[in-house]
Amino acid sequence: MEDILDSVRTAGTPLVLLTGFSGTGRTTALARLAEHYEAEGRHVSALRFTAAGDVVPARFALDQHGRWDVATARLRGPVRGEPAWATIGPVAGAADEPAIALRAAHAAAAALRRAGDDTVLLLDDLHRIDRDSLAVLEVLIRLSDGGQLTCIGTVRVPLGGAAARYGPDVLARLRKEDLVTTLRLRPLTRLELAEQVKAVLAAAPEPALVDHLYAVSRGVRAAATEATDALRHRGAIRIVDRRAFLAPGATAAAPVRPGDCVEAVRELGPAVWEAAKALAVLFPLGPAAAGPAAAVIGAAEQDVLDRWETLRAAGFVHRGRGGASRRFTVPHLATALAAACGAYERRTLAAAAARLLWADAEVCPDPDQRAAFVADAGRLVDPGRSTGELIARAAQVRETDPGSACRWLEAAAGLAGDRALRAEVLVLLATSYHRLGDHERSMDTARQVLTEFEDQLSPDAVLEAQFLLIHGLGGLGEVASLRDLAAGNRRLPGGAGSRPVLRALACGRLDRWSDAVRWADADDRDARAPRSREGLARLVKTVGSLWQGRPEPFEESLRDRARWPLRTVERYRVAQVDEHVTGLLVNGELRRAEELLAAEELRWETTGPANRTMAAILRGDLGFATELACRTVATRAVAGSAAATTGMFFATVAALVGQGRLTTARELLATARGAAPALAHLLDFTEAWVDRALGDDRRAVDRLVTALTAAAERGLVVGCDVAYAELTDLALDRCDREAAEGYLAAAERLARTFPSGRAALLARCLRAIVSLDPVAAAEGLRLARERDQPFELSLTIVRLVRRGIADPALLSEAYALMGELGTLLHRAKARTLMRAHGVVVPGRRNTVEENERLLATLAAEGLSNKQIAAALSTSEKSVEGRLSRLFSRTGYRSRIELSAAIVNGELTF
Repeated sequence: MEDILDSVRTAGTPLVLLTGFSGTGRTTALARLAEHYEAEGRHVSALRFTAAGDVVPARFALDQHGRWDVATARLRGPVRGEPAWATIGPVAGAADEPAIALRAAHAAAAALRRAGDDTVLLLDDLHRIDRDSLAVLEVLIRLSDGGQLTCIGTVRVPLGGAAARYGPDVLARLRKEDLVTTLRLRPLTRLELAEQVKAVLAAAPEPALVDHLYAVSRGVRAAATEATDALRHRGAIRIVDRRAFLAPGATAAAPVRPGDCVEAVRELGPAVWEAAKALAVLFPLGPAAAGPAAAVIGAAEQDVLDRWETLRAAGFVHRGRGGASRRFTVPHLATALAAACGAYERRTLAAAAARLLWADAEVCPDPDQRAAFVADAGRLVDPGRSTGELIARAAQVRETDPGSACRWLEAAAGLAGDRALRAEVLVLLATSYHRLGDHERSMDTARQVLTEFEDQLSPDAVLEAQFLLIHGLGGLGEVASLRDLAAGNRRLPGGAGSRPVLRALACGRLDRWSDAVRWADADDRDARAPRSREGLARLVKTVGSLWQGRPEPFEESLRDRARWPLRTVERYRVAQVDEHVTGLLVNGELRRAEELLAAEELRWETTGPANRTMAAILRGDLGFATELACRTVATRAVAGSAAATTGMFFATVAALVGQGRLTTARELLATARGAAPALAHLLDFTEAWVDRALGDDRRAVDRLVTALTAAAERGLVVGCDVAYAELTDLALDRCDREAAEGYLAAAERLARTFPSGRAALLARCLRAIVSLDPVAAAEGLRLARERDQPFELSLTIVRLVRRGIADPALLSEAYALMGELGTLLHRAKARTLMRAHGVVVPGRRNTVEENERLLATLAAEGLSNKQIAAALSTSEKSVEGRLSRLFSRTGYRSRIELSAAIVNGELTF
């Protein structure tokens, strides 16, 4: 818009007209101009032409995002100073009697001159001007040719009424005398829309959000603003790591309140208004839409077509298919008009469409649109047929579009007349809510089906609904309820047959894995248990034993996959593979996880987001991993099992710390703790990395020791190898050799009883740095290279060199790996170590730029100068000076601006 505003200010003609479609920002432009001219000290007067034919004083104001604030703008009163409103009209007879128009124009000019020289007159919505006022305005413009008055008006196109009949001739005359400049306000481009959304949300919008908003708004500013506000009102825009994500299943949302575009349609009259609402619902029917619309409205079909032609002439509708079909030029307007329908009105329209489609499916081949008509029609059409179609469509899209699946199943649940069918639909609906991460609705639906329809459910369906209840309690952090279930003090609806495995699940969510294994073992010996219950019990026992340092059941399960319960059912097989992949990845066994997937002929895409995140970090793709983790958190998607989700946070925080994104790391940890996390000690281990990065070694030690104690009380050892390694490093830093030897002994003991590759690697490295054993160091390096995990290898090299037990020349390899990984903070510490050992740091210019990038990242994370100094191992005064130079060089004035520039990719070095 800035280029348009500059063109207005430099136009040089007494009249400047801003034209554009409804919602393109004409009034916002006037508000911006009013603000600019007032700042220059010029007097601004403003008038608005109303749909009722009145001319009223107007006041323009911008909200905090630079948008026209409707609530404020409609206040009457001058922008500044005493009223000086020009009496432009309507003046009866001015169009037919030039003398009347001349007198009125002189009076208006005199009123404006009393306010001072260089007055600016803003005229909003000139497309509503009457013929007499138009005549006065033409004369006023001629009188203003001396330059003492600037007149700026807005015109919505295409024109209608008197403006359409007489305006072109007036414009032609003024243009011929070089008295008018016409500027067209065009819709936003995708990039401009992204900038607008970014300003409103104070977060960088993801491409999917921008694509959605552009698709529904076509770049029209008002529509984009309304659509953004509607999505925010529904909680469909979620912000994580200063990025805005679109929630899964989000569809075009009805506006929070009717906007100017809707009001502009209403101004066309009640008959056109009714036809517009009908078209908003029925336009997917194409050329066949007029018949159902006429039937519902109660008008002749030609009459309906004529009303739609009025919409087309006003620019709200365009015609396709050789002129036979009609669609709204801005899809959001169709959404807003459909929302303006009454409940029965919309249902009636949808029913008419559904009956037409049942008679001729080719009218609208889009299966989702067909399902939408059937869902909205409710019981006005055959409920049996509707239920079947909705269930079928939900089954087709439940994996790719769980939001739509929920909508179709909600409608089907309300239509199903048969109790058995309704029970089936409710179980599917609860599962779909679960996929969306909507724990509350998943629990409510599961509880309903278990309470009201238990007699209609198979044992497997009962268990699935009960599982969803327990998962929902964990997801919502309902620890007290989980404790009651684990203790047997509370029973879930659905009978007692699955009680042991349910107690096992509850114990698992509470991190009481020894109890979980005990209850799962009791259930596994029940010969009457359904196969799904048997499979669930075995999984709990297998992974629960693994977390406690007894890998034998897990290894046996991997060897004997052919005997997995329900292996022939694809979803059960995939779920069991995913759970075993989790067990491997949490322990750092990437290669074995890849081998398992290959043996099962599955791809990483079949695993949950949590496992994909962990695998990406182990492979060294930290950018993809942190993006996926943040997206998973933002969209509240089910990342995987509770243990997999914790594993995702465990790995992601390690990556974020390496990148210097310490506040983001803590935000993710807070999110993880908001539920009832499994393997919660892993979260404390990772937070200790944040403490260390900020120079708070004492807190890191306390956190690690406390977490190890809590894990030991629960009999858990998974991940403790990492904690022992950190504590050994910290002990050596404070020259506490006795403590270091104690942690070394614990790490070696764990490596013997729990022989994972990571545990063995860490045990050898700790032996090397505590005993200064070069053989152990060489063995540790060999293991790290064999494991082929770049992040791990780079840190292993630094750990060994730092303690003087490996060749400093290896730092060049670690430094290069860190550059590929993007671990700026780790790389900065490696540079310091390289200089201390006389190892050449390559690329002086790149080093300077990288130091600035790291400083900007830490500042953008909201860290204080003291915290930044601790992270960089320097003084606060040094940080203050470096930040001052950074702000001076980049032109940013605050950390907030700097943060936004980093998120948006605007900051260059």
